[in-house]
Amino acid sequence: MLDKDIRTAILALSRQGHGARRIAKDLGVSRNSVRQVIKSGRVVPNAAERGSRLDAHLEDIRRFHDECKGNLVRVKEKLEAALEEELKRKVEVSYSSLTWFCRRQGIGVAEPVPAARIVTGPGVEMQHDTSPHRMVMGGKKALRECASLVLGYSRMLFVQFYPRFQRFHMKVFLTEAFQYFGGCCRRCVIDNTSIAIACGTGRGAQVAPEVESFEKRFSFEFLAHELGHKERSGKVERPFGYVEGNFLAGRTFKDDADLNRQALEWLEKANRRRLRDLGASPLELFAAEKAHLVPLPLYVPEVYRTHQRMVDAYGRVSVERAKYPAPAAYIGKTLLVRESKDRIRLFDGHKELACHAKKVEGSPSQEAAPPTAPRRQRSAHLPEEGRLQAAGDVLRKYLEALKGERGARYVWNVKRLYRLLCQYGAPALERAVARAHEHRLFDAGRIEEIALQDIAQREYRLPLGPQAEDYESWPQYRQGAATPEPDLKSYAPEPPKQEDDDHAA
Repeated sequence: MLDKDIRTAILALSRQGHGARRIAKDLGVSRNSVRQVIKSGRVVPNAAERGSRLDAHLEDIRRFHDECKGNLVRVKEKLEAALEEELKRKVEVSYSSLTWFCRRQGIGVAEPVPAARIVTGPGVEMQHDTSPHRMVMGGKKALRECASLVLGYSRMLFVQFYPRFQRFHMKVFLTEAFQYFGGCCRRCVIDNTSIAIACGTGRGAQVAPEVESFEKRFSFEFLAHELGHKERSGKVERPFGYVEGNFLAGRTFKDDADLNRQALEWLEKANRRRLRDLGASPLELFAAEKAHLVPLPLYVPEVYRTHQRMVDAYGRVSVERAKYPAPAAYIGKTLLVRESKDRIRLFDGHKELACHAKKVEGSPSQEAAPPTAPRRQRSAHLPEEGRLQAAGDVLRKYLEALKGERGARYVWNVKRLYRLLCQYGAPALERAVARAHEHRLFDAGRIEEIALQDIAQREYRLPLGPQAEDYESWPQYRQGAATPEPDLKSYAPEPPKQEDDDHAA
């Protein structure tokens, strides 16, 4: 389509008496296009409007839209039912065509409202928000929450990163930010997050009691913007793209401490950059704003939260899925644990028992194995082993073979063999061990079975197989009988009579 300038030139040349062929050659357009422009005589062409078969049902669609409260699915169903009743046949209306038609006719579409530029004076307003970002930490991909605070007048920026961001971390972050700026503004704009808000939204939002105490400490107030008005916190939203594209781009970090250290170094350069819409750098504007900030209190206490934790059997307490050692005397007792930004302190009442550096979950520097209770040092020489070796060369050689075969189970077998030595004596155990060593048997239970069989054959002469002799004929058996052997001959059955062969015949 020819633009307005070309159409104006064609009409001007035509009025000067030039032909269509000459105009088309000089302007580099086709002769048909030149003829169409001359015929229309218009500088602005007529807009070719796209028609729709729904144009005839515009009023019905408006009515259905009001009845269905803007639900276009129900509008589609009611329109199809009306067309089926009118045309006496089933009619299907495309949902995408219906939404396109409603947008073109302005049905259910609110007119866009340009965002208002919010200008605040120095020391009046600051904005706080968080955003998740991915980065490379310790050679692996990690996800961290970026917390940001921006002063509304000077655009001074402060950012820090956290594995998770809760109400405790918000108070830690804002305390560090206020100390970084040397004060705070009288109002802090936030979204309707449950981290700070207990109930309500917008100007009617009520902050949590501990957040209200935090406000009183630094003499400022939180202000939640109205729902759907995210541009109210646009000053803090824009720097997140700058953090993603400038700070995190091409940088790697060892752990969380290195991440936040590099972030502070980067802020010194980021706050010196010149902002085009302000015509100055945040640091230059901050020089005028700093005098209007609410000053810090004389004493800024450490932000911490407390936990009640029981010392487990390994002498440790658990905080945020990390283990910290406690005195062994407090195993099974409950201690007060005070968690701050970088320390974990254990208390028994007012007595401080231990202080540990805080472990950050997911940080590469804290992925080492948790501390374990010290293992009991195993004796280099067992007293049972010495007594077994003193019993003879047979046991000494067997112990050497047992140590090479069993390894870590050697101690248990030595103690078991020593019990057998005490129960059955050295001679019986030596015979059993010699037989076990011959067949390379290293099970103490099998050695006890061999010893019992040997004792049964030698001392009690009990039958141990199907070919054993009749033990009732032994003199020892008859001598130990309590009563004489009964005579049972009279109870013997009579022999069967032989029938007379003749009679049988």
